[in-house]
Amino acid sequence: MFLSAKTRDAVTRTMYAYASAYGRKDADGVAALLAPEVIGIGSEKGEWVEGRDGYVSAIAREFAAFDDISLEYGDLRIAADGIIAWVATPFEMTVTAGGRVRHLNGRLTAVLMNTWDGWRFVQTHFSVPEGGEE
Repeated sequence: MFLSAKTRDAVTRTMYAYASAYGRKDADGVAALLAPEVIGIGSEKGEWVEGRDGYVSAIAREFAAFDDISLEYGDLRIAADGIIAWVATPFEMTVTAGGRVRHLNGRLTAVLMNTWDGWRFVQTHFSVPEGGEE
């Protein structure tokens, strides 16, 4: 597999567009980056959603639960083959609710597909291992 600089840059821009929209609590901004058939997986019981509407509903509930939220990635490990790319990265999510700040350190894997509208997420898996919350 060969990862071109153009593909790396485009996937990286999409990843950071997601983090930016997430940090603004912009559900429409996140939705614009999702393929219609997206699957979102978390590490908690019941955190499995399918389809753009289900994904957006889930993150809208998250946004409502927090006063502030940010998502920062570590080193993005990107690979691609044709129109499919996959990404693995550590992340830190910082959330504020009721005056309490929490830091969640976890791992993210994502699969993206290059569409007519650009790179879109077809799968995300956020996990926070035991002991990953500060």
